[in-house]
Order: sequence, then C-alpha cells, then structure tokens
Amino acid sequence: MSVGTVSRVVNGHPSVTEAKKRAVLQVIAELGFRPDAAAQSLRRGTNRTLGVVIPDLRNPFFAELMQHIELRAKEHGYSVLFASSDEQADSEAELIANLVRRKVEGVVLVPSNRAETIANPDGVRLVVVDRRVAGHPFVAADHRAGARMVSEYLVSLGHRRIACISGPENSFVARERLAGFMDVMAARLAEAGLDPASCVISAPFDYNGGREAAKALLADGGPEPTAIFACSDQQAIGVLRAAFDRRIAVPDQLSVIGFDDILISDLVAPRLTTAAQPVTSIANCATDLLIGGKPLDAGASYIFPCTMVQRETCAPPRRGD
Repeated sequence: MSVGTVSRVVNGHPSVTEAKKRAVLQVIAELGFRPDAAAQSLRRGTNRTLGVVIPDLRNPFFAELMQHIELRAKEHGYSVLFASSDEQADSEAELIANLVRRKVEGVVLVPSNRAETIANPDGVRLVVVDRRVAGHPFVAADHRAGARMVSEYLVSLGHRRIACISGPENSFVARERLAGFMDVMAARLAEAGLDPASCVISAPFDYNGGREAAKALLADGGPEPTAIFACSDQQAIGVLRAAFDRRIAVPDQLSVIGFDDILISDLVAPRLTTAAQPVTSIANCATDLLIGGKPLDAGASYIFPCTMVQRETCAPPRRGD
C-alpha cells in the first residue's frame, strides 16, 4: 500500500476502507511499529506539547492541578512539560522562555506571588491560572465566594469568636479569601466587641505556617476563638496539630475549617471540613483554551464555584462560648 494510505490509517482518517484498515493494523502489530513523534512534528510544524509552570511543587493543590492538566492534554493527543518557578518571578520568565524554545504550543502558568506583569511569548498561547495577572486569560476558583461560604457556615453553627489564618500578604489568592471572610465577619466581630484585625493572622500557606499561627491564636491571655478558618488545608492541618499539642479537642472545643480539599484532608483525624476547589474544571478549562484554536481573549475570566465538604472538624460551640 502507499505511504499515504498507511498514514491515513495511523491518523484515523475515515476515507480508508475497513479491509485496508485491518490489513495495515495487522502489519503494524506484527512489526511493533510506532510513529516517529519528531518526524510528525516537523511535518505538521508543531509538536503537540503544552508547558505548565507552577510556583511550588510541594503544594498538593498544584500537584493535583498538574495531574488533571496532563490527563486532559492526553485526551487531545498532547504531551505536557512541567516546571516549577519556586515563587521566583525571574525564574518564571526564564522557564517560559525555555518552554518556548522547546516549541510548546501553549503554556499554563500559575504565577508567582511577585508576578505583576508577564510578557506574552511570541507565537505561544498563554493562560494564567489561580492568580490573576492583567493582560492574560484567567482561570480560577471563586476564592472570595468560597471563603464567604465557609465563614457563613461557621456562623450558622453559632460561632461568634471566629479567627482567620490568612495567607501571605502579597498573594492574590490570600487577599481574595481574606476579603470573603471579612465580607461575613467584619460587622459581627465588631458587634462582639472584637477588633476584626486582631482576629486575622497572616502566615505561609503551609503546615508550619498554620501551626505557628494557631499557637498564637490559642495562647493564654485572652478569649480564645471557638472556630478558626484557615485559608488553606495545609494551614488547617497545622491548626489541628497545634490544638492537639494544647489538648484542645476538635471539634468539641474548637472548630477548624480549611480551603482547597487536598487529598490528605480526608486522611487526617479528625477528617477536615473544607471548601473544595473545582480543580478538574479549572485544569480542563485552561487546557482546552490552549488547544482550542480560537483566539484568546486577554481580558476573559473563567471562574468556577467552590463547594462545601463537611467532614469532622466543625460543630456548634459549647454552651456559654
């Protein structure tokens, strides 16, 4: 058969008869033939590869995001190259340039907290995820609405002394989640005679950050909160450890709620109540934008709602609290 016929079979073209298709596939199986991806890329002028740059490989949420991006890309016949900027804006720009040199067709970028502007790489589509940067399509969870949701849940249980462990002050995500908390709590805390600012501690989005912040909130010398909203699940798990160290029972004496719904949230004891980010929807949307072929709208935002995951770390406050 001609090279063209074999090529059409390999690429699934509908014009080939079933008889020829069966014959070609039989010989392919006998020979163990595999298409040469490099040769295909040269012929098409593209290598069907996407790049993904995240700020922190240690963050379980970003690991899950990468997994779902790769799964979606595979559905479309694409492979994925991953890189981490380690929250360094200079490293981020260099990584994007390296991906462009590798001829990726598009880049999914979770910007570093220090990123204020990002140059558009020539001829490569770029979509920003999780942290907004002006001038690029933006895909994310509705962080502010999610924080409002969990704050309102704590209020509905009867809590009034609610503290918040926010994220780094230079983080877009931390600012959005803190704003959601304040939407619900600012007036209520003032009515309870509490300074809203005194009920918020900024800390890194990791386990140690949450643990140290909780130690400060639970220190002797003033009325302890009956509930803590930690702006990431990693922080919330740190809160659980701090409470355990002080022999504070969760949720009988202290309710704890997180944000993200990372895998370990369902494995700790007690199991963590949290706001779940729609990571699959975020990953699918960002990937589809890169390979969809339509012109990207630099001002477009694709925002997905969070959902409440009720587990074992929240309960009404004790009588009199």
